[in-house]
Amino acid sequence: MRLKTSQIERYYDTHQLELEGAELGQSRLHFFAIQYLLHVLQWLFESRGQKVGLVSEINFYQTDNPDETPKQPDLAVVDGLEVVPKRKEKYKPSYHVGADGPPPRVVFEIASLETWQVDLEVKPAIYARMGVREYFAFDPQLGSGVWTRAWRTKERLVGWRLQADGTYVEIAKDALGRMWSEQLESWLVAQGDENLFLYTAEGELRLNKAQAEAQRADWQAQISQRESRRADKAEIKAEQEAQEKQTLAAENARLLEKLRQLEQK
Repeated sequence: MRLKTSQIERYYDTHQLELEGAELGQSRLHFFAIQYLLHVLQWLFESRGQKVGLVSEINFYQTDNPDETPKQPDLAVVDGLEVVPKRKEKYKPSYHVGADGPPPRVVFEIASLETWQVDLEVKPAIYARMGVREYFAFDPQLGSGVWTRAWRTKERLVGWRLQADGTYVEIAKDALGRMWSEQLESWLVAQGDENLFLYTAEGELRLNKAQAEAQRADWQAQISQRESRRADKAEIKAEQEAQEKQTLAAENARLLEKLRQLEQK
């Protein structure tokens, strides 16, 4: 598949370490949270036949200014985007909102010590202006967490939804602590360490492709086993019926022979 890129040579596509808040690496929790979301969402859209690109650490631009500082979401969901494997170029893949396609449908930011405050207090306004329909921030650290102050009351997950006037409203959680994503048609739940889990409207855990295929194979095996047991039962029943018929025929023959003998006396 192909990744559309802006035709403008962007300064920060070749000067990544100068980006404000740029991280030199990811923590284990940060990495696994992104990978979980990436694989589950890939299968969610693939299984529905929807052409959606999921990208991580891609430069997103909103203006034609070559010196514009881009945003690099930990994970962005973009309708119609085709993605190719990394190319051996000096440029980092970039995406110009409007010229290359629509704004991301959904953006996720995973908290780190260097960027969490910007994720929570600065980026909501930026992503709202970009037109991102839903933005979620998640703290993967169980216990004390990365977030501090009043943000800890959000219990590691906070989300915003774009309104008709172009501003964000914070998404409320239900009584079970779940947050509903309209764009992903899923419940988001901060459950245990490392991951932000996604559930269907019915409360079933969303799976990645490998898990779904393994589940399907297990179901098929169970169906085959039931069919096999049903066939075995049918065969046993047929054998029993045949044996009963043979027994009944032998008993009838015996009685007829007795009757014949009595008539001869």
